[in-house]
Amino acid sequence: MTRQLFAVFAVLAYSGAALAGHTRPGYVDGCQSADDRYVVTAESKKQPDGKDGWEFTWKDTKTGAKHTGWLVGLPYGLEHFKVAYAHIFVPPGGETFAVFQTANWTGAGSKPPGGKEKEVNRNPPDEFKKYAGFADRIVVYKKTGEVVKRIAMNDILKPNEWVYVNWVQGNLYWLSEYSDVMKGGEPPRCGYRYFRVSPDYSVLEFTVGPNSDAVHKVKDLGADVVNYRRPVFVSLTDGALLDKKPTETDKTPVRPFVGDLVKRGDDMKNYVPSLDPVRVAGKVVSEK
Repeated sequence: MTRQLFAVFAVLAYSGAALAGHTRPGYVDGCQSADDRYVVTAESKKQPDGKDGWEFTWKDTKTGAKHTGWLVGLPYGLEHFKVAYAHIFVPPGGETFAVFQTANWTGAGSKPPGGKEKEVNRNPPDEFKKYAGFADRIVVYKKTGEVVKRIAMNDILKPNEWVYVNWVQGNLYWLSEYSDVMKGGEPPRCGYRYFRVSPDYSVLEFTVGPNSDAVHKVKDLGADVVNYRRPVFVSLTDGALLDKKPTETDKTPVRPFVGDLVKRGDDMKNYVPSLDPVRVAGKVVSEK
């Protein structure tokens, strides 16, 4: 099906303070299935209880069927200390969709108990590991909004890997960047540096290890700690952790966007994402 321009919704607003310090513009990017049929988008709205939230819309572009509901665990996303960096993925069939939060806290805030922002957190207590701000890294939903699975950092990280968790204000770091998107600029979405996704949006890949800041913080702990990298593969259909990297072409994770790197600032703020970022760069696309 021919891919055409669609209404821009993924970047809903931008605060002038968002580029201060380390914080980039917030976003929750939508997605359409690889066959163009199913589209899921999200919009920042007031929930019935008056609290800020993110409302999703699931749509079958062939039949016109539509579902709406509220996403869980997402911060408001448009403030310096409550910024959202989230990516929606729609696997084949459209019966489920997944939301991946890369470098932001959940709505719980940024003060984990027993942790220190400017120091290495070695062997942190359980209350630190189970802190609500580390929750909901990946959430899988039914198309009607029911939660299938919620995955927290505590479900992913091994005991020796908490040493790589660090933060700067509203930005939470726990993954290692992919080097091919860190040279000559920045990816147009800050989250793109931290993951790979299969062309059919059914498998997510990311690497646990030190980000660029953590490398400096753990340098005194030895080469094994500095050079540590562990790839993780997750099924975006049901949230299962996979034993190994898939070999099928459509399920082998690839760079999560096409197109050029950008410079921090207006180029990033004004970037218009694609609903199909592994195929189309910088344009929101959808059905006829």
